[in-house]
Amino acid sequence: MPLTPRMIEALTTWRSLGGPDVLGAKIRTAEKLGVSYRRCQQLIAKALEYESLPEGVQHAISATATHGAARAGWRKIRHEDGSGESVYWRTPEPQADPGAWVEAIREGLADLRAAPARIASPPSPLQIMAVFPVADLHVGMLADPDETGTAWDSKIGGRVFADAFERLVRVAPAGDCALLAQLGDLTHTDDQRNVTPQSGHQLDADTRFFKVLRSAVATMKAAIETLRERYPRVIYRGQRGNHDMNVHHAVTLALAEHYRDCPDVEIAASPADVHVREWGRTLLVLHHGDRIRPDRLAHFVAAEYPAQWGRTRHRLALSGHVHHQRVHEVGGLVCESVGTIVPRDAWARSHGYTARRGLVAIALHREDGEIGRCRVGVGP
Repeated sequence: MPLTPRMIEALTTWRSLGGPDVLGAKIRTAEKLGVSYRRCQQLIAKALEYESLPEGVQHAISATATHGAARAGWRKIRHEDGSGESVYWRTPEPQADPGAWVEAIREGLADLRAAPARIASPPSPLQIMAVFPVADLHVGMLADPDETGTAWDSKIGGRVFADAFERLVRVAPAGDCALLAQLGDLTHTDDQRNVTPQSGHQLDADTRFFKVLRSAVATMKAAIETLRERYPRVIYRGQRGNHDMNVHHAVTLALAEHYRDCPDVEIAASPADVHVREWGRTLLVLHHGDRIRPDRLAHFVAAEYPAQWGRTRHRLALSGHVHHQRVHEVGGLVCESVGTIVPRDAWARSHGYTARRGLVAIALHREDGEIGRCRVGVGP
C-alpha cells in the first residue's frame, strides 16, 4: 500500500510529540488528528512499514498505487525467529518465461538464513505397557439367529475376533510391551460332554471338542502374532474360567511349546486362579471373576502379596465372567470386569441379559498408572 497523506500526518505528528521515547505520544497524536487510538496506531504502523521498504520497492508501489501493491507483483517473506528481517522480490508477469519464476524466487531467498539443525535427543523407552484384556470368547458356542437374534459359531467367532483385535491393535498406544490378558472362558465347553464343568448345565456347542480346542489355540496364536508386529515384547497370560477349567491349561502349554525359542514372547504358565504382575508403580491383577468378589479380592491381594502391594501406587484388577463392563473401587484396588465380543446364547437371551460388545486396550505408564485406553465396538 502506498504512503498516504494521512499516514504522513500521523507519523510526523507522533514523532513531533516524542515518538517511541515518550509515553502517551500516540494518545495525543490521535487527539490532534481527531481519530481513535486504534486508527492512529494503524496509520503509524503502516507508515513505518512503508519507510522500512527498500527504495526500489517504494518507487514501484508508488507508481502502481492505483492498482495496489499486489498487482505490482511484489512479495515479502518474514523471518519467524523475531529478527524482523524480511526479503522482497518481484514476480515476473504471467506471460514471462516460467523459468524466470524459479530464478526470481531463488534470488529472493538467497539471503534467508537456514533453519537451525534440531539437536537429536537420545532415544528413551516409552515406559508403557499396552494391556489387551480378552474375556469370555466362548470358542465353540452356537447361537441360532431365530432364537437369539444373532448367528454365531466357531467360524463366525474366529473371523469377528480376528478383525476386531487387528483394528484394536492398530489404534492402541505404542509401548515397550503388550500383555494379552485372556481372562477365562476362552472355550464354551471343557470336554465332549458339552456341559459346564461344575454345574453340569447343558451348552449349545458348535462342533467336536477337539476342533474347539484347536480353534482356541489358533485364535490366541493369531492374536500374539498380531501384537508382535507392533510391540517389541509380548506377554500372554491365560486365566481359568468356569467353562474352560481344564482347557485353559492345554492352551497355555501349547502356546508355551510353540514360542519356546522366541525371547520376545513370554507365556506365563502359572496355574494360580489369581495372577499378579507389577509394571513400575502399577499392580495388575488378573482373574476370571466367578469366585472372588471385589471386596474380598482387595483384602486377598493385600494379604497374599504385601510386598507388591506396598511397592505400588496404582492397582487394577481385570476380570470377565459377567460379559459386560463393571467397575468397583475397593480399598485401593480398582476392580473392573470387561465386556466381550460374543453375542448372547439362548440361556442369556432367555434371562434378559444385554450388553454392548467390543474390545479395549489399556495403556499403563510405569509411574503414572493408566494414562489412556481405546475401544473397538463389535456388531449390533
